[in-house]
Amino acid sequence: MEALRRPALPEDAVRYRLLAAAAAGPGGEALLRRCAELALVRFAPLLAACVWQRQPLRLRYGPGRGEIPAHLGGTTVFGDNVEDEWFIVYVLREITREFPGLAARIDDNDGEFLLIEAADFLPKWLNPETSENRMTQESGWLFYMMAVIHCKLFSVSLLWIQECCKNIVCNS
Repeated sequence: MEALRRPALPEDAVRYRLLAAAAAGPGGEALLRRCAELALVRFAPLLAACVWQRQPLRLRYGPGRGEIPAHLGGTTVFGDNVEDEWFIVYVLREITREFPGLAARIDDNDGEFLLIEAADFLPKWLNPETSENRMTQESGWLFYMMAVIHCKLFSVSLLWIQECCKNIVCNS
């Protein structure tokens, strides 16, 4: 799991990624770039109306590198305005509703902060030590994986986690 650890973020920044299982095949880059274009066009009125503290939401294509598959993603510095961070969560949720093949990952310097906010509604075994790479937003819902399978024959990747989301439990 060490390979999936991400570099630390500044205290006032949020990192997000949109993953698509279909992007692993041929034409994956074109598919992701087209999704970014369609999402930004679809949500342009909402994004244009927002007054950002420091930086706006920016979706960029990120090529697959090591354990991290190709994705759309970005980092936004929100400064003192934590509402920008929550607005990004909302926009990502709406993107996953609009484009069901996409799954969103989001974290800040506290880690997967959606876990902190949902702590009263999650199982007792799910805590910061057991939650690494288990949270995703899909079709507008927040999901977590029940178990992580360790296998010596295959390396664990975010794409594998995306595929495993077919077998997860949804908390509403």
